Amino acid sequence: MKVLVAASLGILSVFISAGSVSAASLNGFNFDATSSENCLSPDGCKTGVANTVTIDFNSAAGAPSTGFAKYTPNGTTQLFTGSKSGLSATPFKNTTPYLSLPTNQEAVISFGGLVDYFGLYWGSIDTYNFVEFKKGGVSLATFGGQQIASLVQSKYSLTSPKFANWTNNFTNIYVDFFSESSATQFDTVVLKSTGIAFETDNHAYRAVSAKPVPVPGMVFGMMAAAGILATKRKKSAKA
Repeated sequence: MKVLVAASLGILSVFISAGSVSAASLNGFNFDATSSENCLSPDGCKTGVANTVTIDFNSAAGAPSTGFAKYTPNGTTQLFTGSKSGLSATPFKNTTPYLSLPTNQEAVISFGGLVDYFGLYWGSIDTYNFVEFKKGGVSLATFGGQQIASLVQSKYSLTSPKFANWTNNFTNIYVDFFSESSATQFDTVVLKSTGIAFETDNHAYRAVSAKPVPVPGMVFGMMAAAGILATKRKKSAKA
């Protein structure tokens, strides 16, 4: 069953299976959220998606300025460690450096090619936190904290959306975003906040070229082997 919920940007489709929400869809993207209940210190939550690269900001270089994923600003300008009331709250179960955006600031992640997946550990969700996806400078979709919190509420049967709690498993979550098709594959992610603050860590991405593609010869060989096995079984049955 699919439940349609009006969202501020397009229509939010919530997919329900066996009585529980498994994922949602909006503007050509599928997205899911996982509570931090099973995440461990010191890094907190990380992606479980295969063929991905994770940026955890633990190196002295901070946010990378070179490579396939480049951050603006880069380095340690927007990194923070620990919590301070009124300034920043470290994501639950995370004691390592993380990215923290104060009011009206953004971080831009530019990829060296098309990407079809992006994930991040989103700390103490706020309604004024936003993740935007772009391709060729054109905006494809924007997701806000309200949409993510609503998904978490439905998925975990909460009485209401939860926000801003520093140490709650349902306000500190790992969020996965997937392109539904080549039309929404992206080359830029923009993280932005209109309030204090937007705290994230363990950013993960999957380049389109990184997805495994079956080798034609291997597929043909497997089909041929299956055909030979079927023929032998028929001959054995006749005998």
